[in-house]
This record gives sequence, structure tokens and C-alpha cells, in this order.
Amino acid sequence: MIFVGEQPGDQEDLAGKPFVGPAGKVFDAILDDAGVDRLKVYVTNAVKHFKFEPRGKRRIHSKPNAGEVQACRWWLDKELDLIKPNLAVALGATAAQSLLGKVVPIMKMRSRSWSARMACVSSSQSTRP
Repeated sequence: MIFVGEQPGDQEDLAGKPFVGPAGKVFDAILDDAGVDRLKVYVTNAVKHFKFEPRGKRRIHSKPNAGEVQACRWWLDKELDLIKPNLAVALGATAAQSLLGKVVPIMKMRSRSWSARMACVSSSQSTRP
């Protein structure tokens, strides 16, 4: 199983690992509640760099654009080819865009199946054939 997020956050960028900041703590709690061992799943991001706007000493998250998503797609493709997951979970619209290759309305995607390279999307989840 692979979980794909949008991009690293500030703490992830500094640590060089995905989902280790505040969102990672929420993610870990959700996995724990679901009985999923984080060490047995692969976690990555659609965009590999942290896009931000500096505000004083803080770095504020800025949403990646379609070009940045596309530029990092080859990397995600390599991860998918190596891991060969049975299930790919898109954690948001940017991740779904990267997995499906097009902009998708997340709220309308919930509980629907999609035929694409990633065969099925349900509640922002997709499976790979």
C-alpha cells in the first residue's frame, strides 16, 4: 500500500522524510486507529520539494502548480514501479492529480470508481492493476 501526499511541509523538508510534522502525527494516529502498521506501508509525496513563501522566519506552505506536479510525476512513477502496490491512496487533490494525470474534484470523487492508470478511486483512494 502506498500513501501519496501533496508535497513535503516545512518539518518534512528539514528532516528529508515524508509526514513527520504535524500532518504526520495526525496520519500516524489515523493509521494506528485503523490497525495499519506504518512500517508496512510506503509514504511519499506527489511533489518532492517544499514550495513556500517566506514570512519573517517562517516558511508558509504554497500549493504546487500543475507544472510542478507534472515535473515530479516521473519520480512517483518509479516509486510505483518499484513498490508495485495493490492500493494507492491519494491524500488530497494534488496527490490525486498526480496519480490520475488530470485535475480531479475530490469531493465529487468520494465513493466512486475510476478507470485509469490507477484503476479505482474511492474516497480519494486508487488501486493499481
